[in-house]
Amino acid sequence: MKSKDIFSLMVNPFSRIAGWQAFGLGLAIVIVTGFIGTFSNVAFDGVIDMHLTQNLTFVHSFKFLAIDIVCLVLVMTITGFIISKGFRIIDILGTMTLAKAPYLILAIAGYFTVSPDIKEVMKNPFIVFQSVSFIILTLLSIPVTIWGITLFHNALKTSCDVKGGKLVIAFIVALLVSEIISKTLIYKLM
Repeated sequence: MKSKDIFSLMVNPFSRIAGWQAFGLGLAIVIVTGFIGTFSNVAFDGVIDMHLTQNLTFVHSFKFLAIDIVCLVLVMTITGFIISKGFRIIDILGTMTLAKAPYLILAIAGYFTVSPDIKEVMKNPFIVFQSVSFIILTLLSIPVTIWGITLFHNALKTSCDVKGGKLVIAFIVALLVSEIISKTLIYKLM
């Protein structure tokens, strides 16, 4: 396989996998992400968010991920009804779940990160710069989040067979709405 083909699959695997297959693979990756995230104290507390915590439980970890995926899928499905003439809901479910895959990298990276004590950060915010691993994780989260957003966009594009400005505007609004809803639900329920 050529490097161009590999890159193409990394940013849009949905040309080859969608529906139930994408959902099964995506769900397996999300479960692994939840387990690893719990042990590495990495909480995915928003559709595109990741935070280091202390004493993260399995219950909280998986509730966060479930809320994230449900909000993302519901909002993107509603968006699909608005912008598309026809699509399969299972394609949205599968592709959006699989699009969460890059966040596994952040869960793994959490093992190697020493997070500054929150009480110390409140006293002196510049203390975060003393933890090289924390800075590296923060910098790593930028391309991983961009990759995830790219996958979400391509998932909606492929599932709904829509292109152009209408897709871009609808996607941006839908992603922001799903992030706000997930953060609100996590805040209210936790």
